[in-house]
Amino acid sequence: MKKILSLLCMVLVVASCAKEENMPHMASGEGAMKFALAAGSGVTENDTVTIKIYKENPVVAEDGSTVDEYQLVRRYNNVNDVPDHLSLVEGKYKATVQVGERNVASFDQRNLCYYGEKYFVVERKKITDVEVKCDLLSTIVRVQYDSNIAEKFAEGYATTVAIDDEYNQTEINSNDVHALKYTETKDGYFLMPEGQTTLVWQFEGINESEIDAVLPDDSLLAGGKIVKGGVITDVKANARYTISLKYSADAPGGLEFTADVEENFDKILDQNISFSPDPTLMGDGFDMTDTQRSIVSRNYLVGALAALKEVKLNVDDVEYEVLNNNANIAGLAFVDNSTADAIAYTLTLAPEFFSTIAGGAQNVVIYIEDVDGGKKEFIIPYICQGVLAVAENDYDLWNSTATFKACVLDESATDVKIAYRAQGDAEWTMLDATAGSNNEYTATVTSFAADKTYEYKLVYSAGDMGRVLSIETPAGAQIPNGDMERWHKPTWWLPYGDGDAPFWLTGNEGGNKAGATLTQPSTDVRPGSTGTQSAYLKSQFASVMGMGKFAAGNLFTGSFSMTGLDGKVTFGRDFNFTAKPKSLSFWMKNNEGTIDQGSKASGLDIYTIMVIITDGSTYTVDTADESTFLKLDQLATTPGIIGYGYITGTDSRTEWKEETINITYLEGMKDVKPKKLVVSFTPSGYGDYFCGSTGSWMYVDDVRLNY
Repeated sequence: MKKILSLLCMVLVVASCAKEENMPHMASGEGAMKFALAAGSGVTENDTVTIKIYKENPVVAEDGSTVDEYQLVRRYNNVNDVPDHLSLVEGKYKATVQVGERNVASFDQRNLCYYGEKYFVVERKKITDVEVKCDLLSTIVRVQYDSNIAEKFAEGYATTVAIDDEYNQTEINSNDVHALKYTETKDGYFLMPEGQTTLVWQFEGINESEIDAVLPDDSLLAGGKIVKGGVITDVKANARYTISLKYSADAPGGLEFTADVEENFDKILDQNISFSPDPTLMGDGFDMTDTQRSIVSRNYLVGALAALKEVKLNVDDVEYEVLNNNANIAGLAFVDNSTADAIAYTLTLAPEFFSTIAGGAQNVVIYIEDVDGGKKEFIIPYICQGVLAVAENDYDLWNSTATFKACVLDESATDVKIAYRAQGDAEWTMLDATAGSNNEYTATVTSFAADKTYEYKLVYSAGDMGRVLSIETPAGAQIPNGDMERWHKPTWWLPYGDGDAPFWLTGNEGGNKAGATLTQPSTDVRPGSTGTQSAYLKSQFASVMGMGKFAAGNLFTGSFSMTGLDGKVTFGRDFNFTAKPKSLSFWMKNNEGTIDQGSKASGLDIYTIMVIITDGSTYTVDTADESTFLKLDQLATTPGIIGYGYITGTDSRTEWKEETINITYLEGMKDVKPKKLVVSFTPSGYGDYFCGSTGSWMYVDDVRLNY
């Protein structure tokens, strides 16, 4: 059985010079040769494979006649060194292939040597299938020892096989003759020199049971040494010769042997040395290594040596079945152009196919596999028309802005716009897009909010272009323990869990010294709450031994300290603003009693709830110094404030109600980075003046920022 090497030569007409990288761009009259190794038993990709390509170079002799000489144009010493595609100009060629080393004698099976050559012609616009038959040049000689050899002969017996006309131990010892010494049953591999067709062999061993045995010629078998040999003539390549040795006890010094010959033995070894090309893909008149444009229709030529099993295309994270395009995908066609001599298809990708692909750089990945196991993946760079995915650095949720980008390849495009809408909205908002470099258009939106999903697309005079993309913006940061679920009480109640970093605080430290708890957790929660606790704020007169002051129930973000009976509240906690909040919402119920403490005001008590965003500034209110008090009507001019909002009133709520405070941002602070957050609740707004009602209280639950 012959070994077959298949070389696939693909000849295409294209427009510029040839390359040997990936899928080459070939000039008119050039072809591509492609190699692949299908390794079988005993042969691997690591074996030495010498591939030579010669081109005909006619030479005019002295007598005027033309002599066909071949000039070496390519040589590769290992399959892994051969490029995927090999460019050749049209003309006559010869391919030679040698697998294995030309070692004359060896026990290493990897030294089996195969060789073949083939003349072929590369023609324009044709696919030439070249088969190079590689015959085995090696001869296998097997020495087969019967089991009784080891039983009867002492250690050290051996059989020497040499390439020579007669056995000469001296020449063997001096390495003037190529030989192998067999000490066990095994195969040896010989590469017979040109003109040499004879092998000689000789067995030597000592049988101690026959020391000084009388031989048929009346001589003695001195030392029991038995020597037998023979000659194998007409030795051929691609054949196995077996020397079978068996000890015979019928006569002194008896040693039976046979020399069997089996030609074309490789059917027994089941070697598989075949070069079977993987499927190929080439651009029809263009270089696939160049970036392609989605608005230009492209034809790709598919070739294979065996019937196709699978063809798939993947782009923009979507996979398409190409071989059986049962979905009838618009803009994608796969046409069978096969003939009796060649398997060939044309894959077409038209602009319609890219109408559902995101804009910008995309890789079109084409996978082809044939029924013989040949397979190949091709990656083709594309630039596609349409909107580009919005990246994290394309939007600023604090300023509510986002920049949409689109790739427009159509030079005739007019009135280019990028449309967007919040998911679920029926109407699209159209934004005029401005042309930039590298086919890029941009448009900016100024109402881009957190925790929303937006859809966007490219639109111009010809209509919608490319795929509609979407982006889900991250939710804005929320206030720690805004649901009022976490509390602990080391000495007095603290509105954060044990081990948590404090964010909320109360004036309980001061109230505790006078035996009063101003703020504590409550199990009275707002309707529909998934939690079990809220904050209960109670204004009261706190005293020790008859001495005391009115203290307002309170809950705020900041810190608190006491000096005697006076307290200091520092409003403001560090807060990582990931977006710009529009408002503050919360649930509350309250009671505003008649003022019975202090003289700042009279009538009903007044609740005050405020939210402030600052540039990092904090505000310390010292009850001993009225000049430090925050004035609600002066927040717009207070240094460091970026945005603020508040509500105040005398009305009471006997049932839970959700309230919202809109945040007003100061124009002069719009470019300042926010760093701290102030939120404050009290049922007694004159508490800084020690004025209010001991009948005032407030419940607070589920405080959150809205974006």
